[in-house]
Amino acid sequence: MSHKSLVFKLFKFEEGDYIQQLVLKSDNVKLDRAIGLTLLDFIVEHSTSEKEDASFEELLQKVEHGEYQPQDPRFADWDMNAKQIWLCPPVALPGHMAITNEYTEYSIDPDSGGEPQQFTFNQYRTVLKFWRECQQMVEGKDLSTMEDFRREMPFPEK
Repeated sequence: MSHKSLVFKLFKFEEGDYIQQLVLKSDNVKLDRAIGLTLLDFIVEHSTSEKEDASFEELLQKVEHGEYQPQDPRFADWDMNAKQIWLCPPVALPGHMAITNEYTEYSIDPDSGGEPQQFTFNQYRTVLKFWRECQQMVEGKDLSTMEDFRREMPFPEK
């Protein structure tokens, strides 16, 4: 079984600007673009808006408490920047979210016969917490003094 790690790092462009990156790497140091372009991109993109972030968490809690039923389960329960997210069966497994994006080769779980990738609500929340903690560590700092800043944690299996 391959060990996967979340990696937060600062990336400096030649022009001197910095961006924060969140990637997933395997034991063999290969980037996992499938998870990167679905779950991780969704977290990075939607966490920039506190309102969107809070709305999505509210929807997750409604799903967990059985207070949400989609009008038509064929359609995604959440949509953002070409990512579609299902939170309920038949597309998502109970307690999971199914995520696709515009890159089919990175959206589909090859071991499932072509179904969207599934992530547990716990995986989502753990990665989101890691992302927020890392952002707080660099917030308001002189990034030129943190060029080699990097933080890792194991990707949660469930």
